[in-house]
Amino acid sequence: MVNPEIEFYADPNVWSVVIAILALALSQLPPLHKLFRKGKLELDVYEKGSVTHMLGNPNMQLHLILNNVGGKTVTIKSIRATLELDGQVISDIKGQNYIKNADNNGQVILTKFKLKSGEEWAHTANFFNNFSKTDEKQCKSIIKRVRDSILEQYKLKNETPKELIETTPELIEEMNKFFAKNFKWETGEYKLVISVESERQEQNIAKEFRFTLFESDSDELKEYATKYRYGEGIYYSSKNDLGVLVRLSEKNS
Repeated sequence: MVNPEIEFYADPNVWSVVIAILALALSQLPPLHKLFRKGKLELDVYEKGSVTHMLGNPNMQLHLILNNVGGKTVTIKSIRATLELDGQVISDIKGQNYIKNADNNGQVILTKFKLKSGEEWAHTANFFNNFSKTDEKQCKSIIKRVRDSILEQYKLKNETPKELIETTPELIEEMNKFFAKNFKWETGEYKLVISVESERQEQNIAKEFRFTLFESDSDELKEYATKYRYGEGIYYSSKNDLGVLVRLSEKNS
């Protein structure tokens, strides 16, 4: 006599339902090989960058694209740009802020951030170093004294002058010396290394590029300093001195 009671696990209909549920659940998960992959970064840099300076202190603007092609989140601590000229390191400048939205040019401080698996970070970043404590003190003093001396002369004239007003000869000499001490953008072939530092050393990535500053480029950047005497680029931004474009060529690309 056939037993009318059949164990549930022997019922093929039950297993059909279980298999269907498992298939649906697995379809919502990423492939298993991704779950076991470590976080891994890929770095791309737009082929053109901009170089400029603030009282000689070198600045760069670069468009970076970072992708996490690994399976785990990567925490990025910092991004740096190391510059060499004629085999000598001339500056190691840090990514300080970036343009979050190109439509309004709003800048955001570049602090530690995370990239999940499959995420992309693509922004234009500004690289520069803060002055040393001594230089920062002198820089702020120069800016204040230039502003005060020029505004005072405007008041004495009691009208809007037709020509630009210069600050004092003593301040012009001090600014020129400060600029000459900090200026780095001489003519030549530069090596640029972009380094991305993560919390885990094995996730770090770096790429090497080359670019050329021609004599005309270096001269243009030096000319910015000739306008300091009028306060341009010191206590108010210059509308014309926006930097020099350079073409980056990736090593072994």
